[in-house]
Amino acid sequence: MSSVSQRPVSKRSVVNLFYILALGSGVFRTFSVAFDLVALNLFLPDPILFGFASQWGSMVVTFLCVSILSLRFSQNGRRRALGYNLDPDFGRIRILPRTPMMFVILAGGFAGVSTYFYYVLIGSGAAANVLPYGQLVIVYLLIGDLISEKDTPTIIEVQSIFSILVGVLLVGLTPGGFDILTLTIVLVPMNISSAVYTYFQRKTKRFELSPGLRVDSLNMRIWTLLFLNISFSALAIPSFDSGSWNIIISSYTNITLVGIIAASSLTAFLSIVMYVRALGRGSMSIVNSLSSISVVLGIPLSFFGNFLLPGAFGTLPSEMYLIMLSIFGVILVMLGVITLQAADVRALVLIKVKPLTGDILPDLYDIKGVETASALAGKFDYILSIKSRSLSKTRTGILKKVQAIPEVQSIETIIVLKDYR
Repeated sequence: MSSVSQRPVSKRSVVNLFYILALGSGVFRTFSVAFDLVALNLFLPDPILFGFASQWGSMVVTFLCVSILSLRFSQNGRRRALGYNLDPDFGRIRILPRTPMMFVILAGGFAGVSTYFYYVLIGSGAAANVLPYGQLVIVYLLIGDLISEKDTPTIIEVQSIFSILVGVLLVGLTPGGFDILTLTIVLVPMNISSAVYTYFQRKTKRFELSPGLRVDSLNMRIWTLLFLNISFSALAIPSFDSGSWNIIISSYTNITLVGIIAASSLTAFLSIVMYVRALGRGSMSIVNSLSSISVVLGIPLSFFGNFLLPGAFGTLPSEMYLIMLSIFGVILVMLGVITLQAADVRALVLIKVKPLTGDILPDLYDIKGVETASALAGKFDYILSIKSRSLSKTRTGILKKVQAIPEVQSIETIIVLKDYR
């Protein structure tokens, strides 16, 4: 991990970087799912066997990527790792300290459960269907926020939850009605595990190793993937028969399949690294809302992909009404996440502290809802950029926590009406 003193001032605004990371994560996730679908439909049709081969193949690709990114080069007279450009906190491959490693183990364990059911679903779906299923995690994260804050949901939050739920139900509609097994998997193990995974990933990324230095997303990825694969294997191996291992081993001799797995692994690696970095800068529900651009991209991907390679991107419904309902469901999911994002209230908080007070910047940054925290010279000592889903939540959820810090003498809040970037 790099030294704090080695960090230059970024040429990009913090807010713009956050949006680039969150949206980029969704774009790369779309391509990762596309590669998985092509490999599954054209080369290895058993989703669990393919998942096992793909996940451990991804472990090799990820290790090689992080190893290459650990190589050092000189920049402005300073030695830095190549991975510094992906995450300024990265220095080299290393074992994480005890506390963040515990978070990573828990995140990997739950991610393994979510990944197992992802492969179960992807074996019978198209990209346009699979990608919206993952957006249900936003609902669980939002509900988790409400429970932890002991708060009541706003009308917009209720509308967003309803829109996402109905959209997911419409996407899962079949000619015989709703697929109960699919909906059960989506509603319970897949997205609940994903929500817990997101929670522990955010805790890991925001863990401060030393003043100004946090756990890097590249080491997080490689260790999370290791424990994810162990968890996934524990679920998958009991269903293997005598021929399963031969199929898995032979899949690594197919150069085309190995290439597709490598491409899927690389895009997944970039998606997760960008996603984790975004989690370190914003709330979990907002990051997932922005990364849901993958839902929109999944529609043209399924149609044009199957036009170029028939059947490679999953089976699309043949009945026109199901196609229209599926598209309408995707639109509802997107409306839900966009409404949730657009309803956020942004504010700037100017803070004056008591005389002879030490640095409280880390304490301010750790408050939920604080996007950035900066020290000032002048009348005020600190300025916070905060975001919440309503003015009342700004007051009860964030400002009260700022005022509860003993060193804080007074605060002044300025509501942002419009941003221009």
